[in-house]
Amino acid sequence: MAYTVEAVEQKLEENMPSLSPTASKVIQLANNINTPPPELTKVIKLDPVLSAKVLKLVNSSYFALSNEIVSLEKAVIMLGLNTIKNLALSAAVLAQVEKKEQISDFDSEGFWKHSLAVGVAAKLIAIKRGIDKKIVEDYFIGGLLHDLGLLVELNIFPEEAERILISVSDVSLVDAEEIILDGLNHCSIGKVLAKRWNLAEELSNVLLLHHTPFAVGEPTELVASVYVANIICKNNQVGLVLDQPPIEIDERAFALLGIEKSIEEEIIAVMESEIAKAMEFLKV
Repeated sequence: MAYTVEAVEQKLEENMPSLSPTASKVIQLANNINTPPPELTKVIKLDPVLSAKVLKLVNSSYFALSNEIVSLEKAVIMLGLNTIKNLALSAAVLAQVEKKEQISDFDSEGFWKHSLAVGVAAKLIAIKRGIDKKIVEDYFIGGLLHDLGLLVELNIFPEEAERILISVSDVSLVDAEEIILDGLNHCSIGKVLAKRWNLAEELSNVLLLHHTPFAVGEPTELVASVYVANIICKNNQVGLVLDQPPIEIDERAFALLGIEKSIEEEIIAVMESEIAKAMEFLKV
């Protein structure tokens, strides 16, 4: 068969559903920074399942709020529009990809531990850099969702994915994918998924560029942070690691972010405890 973007789009149509109308509307509103909080809250309320997931996450140990929040309106006030947006977005996306991988021996638990770890590490990088608290959660969500393309690959190309997983003992994951899929890899596949689901451009770029942040010029700080976080987690064997460490981090990423290599030690020192808190995102 031909391994093209068009083929991926067709496979997605056949194998992976579109986001629910509510989730799609949440993403549409969330992509507009001028969306009034009450408008977003009103849309989330239309989906009782999504509402319940958001409230469960808000009240989880991840946020460690002193009082239980029982209304979306109060959640918006307490956490802010951007955080609520990310909670709704992650809940909606994770609900679509949950338990859909078709390879029986694929380490799903290890995959999600790695994804959580990259989210945690990217967020810690943002905090270390003094990023505005209003957008810190963007870094966690970017890290959490960076490898969505790999889950899609497992779904739409299961036979090829099995061969890829065998090949990674000899070559890098991306190289194995591009050999077997005639140039496609989980990054380019993730980009197609992002387009299908109308994810924000910056999140779409995280999916596309988390292995090659400088491929199309200077990356955003979010893309660079997820790139660094991903390699730190791979080099420390956190969760499922399909590339053989050690992997060198492009020095330009450190320069762009204004951080030192020693940040790796700081991140790894608190990684397990932070992952334990972040596990709440997968329990909804």
